[in-house]
Amino acid sequence: MLTDAERIRRLERLLEISRNLSARLEPAAVLQAVIAAAMELTDSEAASILLYDEETGQLKFTAATPEHWDALKNQVVPIRGSLAGQALVHQETRIVENARQTPQHFQGVDEKLNYETRNLMAVPLLREGQPLGVLEVLNKRHGHYDEEDVKTLEVLAAHAAVALHNARLMEAAQQAYEELRRLNKLKSDFVAISSHELRTPLGIILGYATHLRELVDDELKEPMDAIVRAAIRLRDIIEGLSHLENYQRGTIVLWRERTNMNALLEEIVEYFQEPARERQIALVLTLPPEPIYAEVDADKMKLVLRHLLENALAFTGEGGHVWVTLEAPKDYVQITITDDGVGIPEEDLPHIFDSFYQVEKHLTRRHGGMGLGLAIARIMIEAHGGLIWAESEEGRGSTFTVLVPQTADKASQQQALR
Repeated sequence: MLTDAERIRRLERLLEISRNLSARLEPAAVLQAVIAAAMELTDSEAASILLYDEETGQLKFTAATPEHWDALKNQVVPIRGSLAGQALVHQETRIVENARQTPQHFQGVDEKLNYETRNLMAVPLLREGQPLGVLEVLNKRHGHYDEEDVKTLEVLAAHAAVALHNARLMEAAQQAYEELRRLNKLKSDFVAISSHELRTPLGIILGYATHLRELVDDELKEPMDAIVRAAIRLRDIIEGLSHLENYQRGTIVLWRERTNMNALLEEIVEYFQEPARERQIALVLTLPPEPIYAEVDADKMKLVLRHLLENALAFTGEGGHVWVTLEAPKDYVQITITDDGVGIPEEDLPHIFDSFYQVEKHLTRRHGGMGLGLAIARIMIEAHGGLIWAESEEGRGSTFTVLVPQTADKASQQQALR
């Protein structure tokens, strides 16, 4: 029987061990720490942990006293005919004082180890009422296992079950992370190789198709136009993939220059006036009376606006409107593109700037696209140190807002804050 002082020391030690278990993140480390703690706290010669294997329906040694581990690491113990199995099934502690004369003790382990088990205690490892396995201690050095030993080992087993579960979750999360990183690398490599390898043959196809269009008879010009449009569409997809890959690798290069944003918007909106008229959509540009200048990469800003206007026109019906507005809040340039088209469902709105995300399958089937345009727009604006966001109400249209710093120094400050 423990004295009060011994009981306090044991509780203090148990608390210290429990804290250490919570800090361990690897299942193997948790198991070995539990083995050492169980032997120390119960004054036992040996200890082991058996975990339940759902596939075989048996208990399997997962940790043991170091000198016994090599012999036990492949050893299984049946549920029926073993003390550990009883502790697992009944979810309560079992004690045997004379192991050799007790049929409940599985003798196969002693025979394999050439070891004599005199007495042992088996405590189930439980988490939220579900048994994970069993913690055993063997051969108490002085006396017999008593109620104090039972309480101590049950507390240790409860902490061990939680620590083991957490360690398994951490290990599973790490494995999932490694797999995700591997898949991301495969995707990146595929995108990089594909875009590189497709450029040359596509350039040849587009070049010859453009040339042949000028040579063929009038009745063949329409199919040649279709070939050229398809080649240009494929070229745009490859360019989009290339931009995405450069962003992920951190290799986007901006050629900043002082740019007249009024003139830039006039150019890009004029380019879209013809397709807007064909669809009977009013495309309206509103500019401030004085030119607004910003230090930006003009080509990449045009690319952003092209994707946003293509998107607005694609999802606005005949007779609809698209408004483009340029403003200059302090130190920034703000461009808004508003339409009165179909709008964006609320559940899709948070994801529209994600790569390859497509809004409403029936809409993407109707209008096409790989879900790259808005992702590329976000990439280019963030590279400028700016922001892009969308507001929409399904059935009533959408507004996309682009906000970029007017100077490169201001852009650097914004990027440093992120």
